[in-house]
Amino acid sequence: MVVAVGDARAQLTELIRSQMEARDVCEVAGTYLLEVELRERLAVVGIEPTPDLSVALMAVAMLLAERSPEWGGDVRDLLGEIAQLGLALFGDADPD
Repeated sequence: MVVAVGDARAQLTELIRSQMEARDVCEVAGTYLLEVELRERLAVVGIEPTPDLSVALMAVAMLLAERSPEWGGDVRDLLGEIAQLGLALFGDADPD
């Protein structure tokens, strides 16, 4: 089955959005602080948070989460945060 790039991006961002809906206020705040820090680090090294970068972060996090063994949830939780950071950066360019 061939999936168009736009469709694949939409599916990925929708998956991450659905995962984010279950978070509590502390997790939301923590992700926001990580997002601010990531934006600062990207700026220092001259990388603009583009939709391509955002999708790449989400894609790599999901790939690693699918392939990583479960170790008390820590690894997958961290990878989930990477995906959520990607989505947060994507939000700048995505009106949804």
